[in-house]
Amino acid sequence: MQDNKKDVKKNKTGVSKKKTESKAANMNEKRKNVTAKKKEEKVASENVVDNKKDTTAETNKKNKKKAINDARRKLNYEKTTDGEEISKLIKIILIVTAVMVVFYGITVVVTKKASEVSQEQNSEKTEIQYDNIVIGSMLKIDGSFYVLIEDEDDQRLSEYETLKQTIVANPDAPTIYIAHLSDGFNSKYLGEESNYSSDMTKFKVTGTTLVKIDNHKITETYDSYDEINKKMNELE
Repeated sequence: MQDNKKDVKKNKTGVSKKKTESKAANMNEKRKNVTAKKKEEKVASENVVDNKKDTTAETNKKNKKKAINDARRKLNYEKTTDGEEISKLIKIILIVTAVMVVFYGITVVVTKKASEVSQEQNSEKTEIQYDNIVIGSMLKIDGSFYVLIEDEDDQRLSEYETLKQTIVANPDAPTIYIAHLSDGFNSKYLGEESNYSSDMTKFKVTGTTLVKIDNHKITETYDSYDEINKKMNELE
C-alpha cells in the first residue's frame, strides 16, 4: 500500500512537472512570438520611416525642382515683361517724337507763311503809302515829281491809272504820286475855282489835276483831260 501511494505521488509529481515544463515552454513560445512580432513591427516601422524618408526626400527634390522651374519661369517672365515694357516705351518715345517733329514742321510752315503774308502786306502798305499822299504834305517831299490829284467822279480815272502803270514800268520815268480828293484830308482842297498857289492854305482844284512839284514848289499844272493825257504820254 505504501508502495502504491509512493507510485501515485510519484506520478502526480511527474505530471505536475510536465505541466510546469509545458507551461514554461508555452511561455517561452509566447515570448518568442512577441519578440518576433516586435521585431517585425520594428522592421515595418523602420521600413515606414525609410519610406517616409524616401518620400520626403523625393518630395523635397520635386519641390526643389519645381521651385527652380518657377524661378526660371519668373525670371523669363520678368525678362519678357521688361523687354515688352522697354519696347512699349521706345514706341511711345518714337510716336511722341514723330508728333513733335510733325507739329514743329507745321508750326514752321505756318509761321513762315504768316511771315510772308505779313511781309507782303507790309510791302503793299509801304507801296500804298509811297504812292498815295496827302495834298497838304506834297510840298514837304524832296526832289522833283508829279502828283495826280484824282476826282472820284472823273470817268477818265481808269485811263489815267493805265497811263500811270505804263510810266512806272519805265525805270527812268519820274515818280508819280496819287492824291484822292475823296480822302478826308484832301477833300478841303476841292473848290469851285482853282488856285495853284504854293501856299497850301490857298491851294484849290476843281477836279482831276496833274501837278509837278520841284524843290518844294508847284511848277506845272494840267487840269483838263487833253492836257493830262498828253503830259502823261510824254512821261512814258
